[in-house]
Amino acid sequence: MERKPTAISPFYAATAAVLTVTAVLAGCGGGGTKSGAGQPTGSTRQAAAGKTTEDSLAKSHLKVLTTLGRSQLCRALSPAEAARILRARTAPPVYTHHPGVAVTCQWIRRGQGPASRGQLYVGISASIDWTGMQAVDRSLHSKSLTIDGRPALGAMRRGTITWAQVDVALGGGNDPVAEYRAPTMAAAQALARTATPHIIALG
Repeated sequence: MERKPTAISPFYAATAAVLTVTAVLAGCGGGGTKSGAGQPTGSTRQAAAGKTTEDSLAKSHLKVLTTLGRSQLCRALSPAEAARILRARTAPPVYTHHPGVAVTCQWIRRGQGPASRGQLYVGISASIDWTGMQAVDRSLHSKSLTIDGRPALGAMRRGTITWAQVDVALGGGNDPVAEYRAPTMAAAQALARTATPHIIALG
């Protein structure tokens, strides 16, 4: 059964806040404007002109990935793979669907809560594409990576962000991005390498 909480999970809420702040600080250089869902969309150049993009992923042939169900997204990682990457047994994965914002799945260390750092997280945004995510990640001083032959960016923990994150392009500039989070950068990259081929196969 799918869990559809009324509040966005702490991990995703933090990303929404980071993106919103980045959009404000970036000026006309890139980023996003805040949508009704609390997630930026379009560019700050458009925001300065009083314009926004309703759906930056509207023309993406991979948009279906932004609406994956529990049986699809949470199967991107098996229980054994989650335990190997996290180095601990996990509770059953927690799936959430925030319409117009994102689909997410979390593998949380047994005995810990959803806000714990002891977890693996996969999210696919429904409102920011790879081009927009690159602008955000540059402001976080991310480093360039390659995951499964695809461009990616990795950011370490800093400030109020208590996890390592790897963002992987699932297609071109106007296509979705997979966000992977884990307690360490090594774990985040391992998660991305394991889950990305499964997600791509669903597109």
